[in-house]
Amino acid sequence: MITQIRGVLKSVAEESLILGVEPFFDLEVLIPEYARRQLQAKLDEPVVLHTVFDIEGNQMSGRMKPRLIGFLSPVDREFFEVFCSVDGVGVRKALRAMVRPVRELARMIQDSDLRTLATFPGIGEATAERIVAKLRRKVSKFALMVGPGADDRSAVGASEANGEPSNAEPDVIRDAYHALLSVGHSEAQARHLLDQALSGKKKYKTVDAMLMAIYQNETPGK
Repeated sequence: MITQIRGVLKSVAEESLILGVEPFFDLEVLIPEYARRQLQAKLDEPVVLHTVFDIEGNQMSGRMKPRLIGFLSPVDREFFEVFCSVDGVGVRKALRAMVRPVRELARMIQDSDLRTLATFPGIGEATAERIVAKLRRKVSKFALMVGPGADDRSAVGASEANGEPSNAEPDVIRDAYHALLSVGHSEAQARHLLDQALSGKKKYKTVDAMLMAIYQNETPGK
C-alpha cells in the first residue's frame, strides 16, 4: 500500500498532477478539486501527498487500470474514503465534488445543507440526500477540524483526560480525545471540549455521539 509520496510538482491538470519522484519516475496522481487549486501555484516545488492506491475497471471486462489518488493531509484522505462509501459516489465524482476544505464539506453534511451540496459537480439533489442520510452522524470529527496555524500541534503522547465521568465509558472518551487531536486541536482544547460535553447529564455510548454533541456546541447559534 502506497500511503505517502514526495516529489517535485511538474504539472497540474484538471483532475490530476505529475509528480517527479527521484531518481527516474514521473507519476500521475489524481487529486481533488480543492487540492488542485492549492497546488497549481507550486510548480517545480517539492510537495508531499497522502495517497490511496485504487484499481479502476472490473475483472469481467479485463481492463484494469491502477491509479494513485493524492491528498494534502491524512484527514483529507480519510474523509474521501468515507465520502466514497455513499452509493453513487465513486472516486471520480468524489474528487470533483471536493471543491471546498474538508471541514466545510463536513459541516454542510452535519447541517443537512442539501441546497449547497447539490450544487457541487456531479452531486445533484438525489445524491446530496443520500450523502446526508448516510454521513450526517459520521463526519463530526471532520467538522471539528482546526485550520492551519490555529493551535499548537506540537504536543504528542497525550494522556487521557483525568477521571472517568459516569456518562461515558473510558474508551469512548479516549477515542473522542484522540479524534479531536487528529483534526488539529491541541491537548488543552481537546480536554476542554470533552469537559464541556461531559458536564451535563447526557450519556454517550459512542464516539460519534460525543463528537456530534461537541460539534453542536461549537456551531454558532446552536
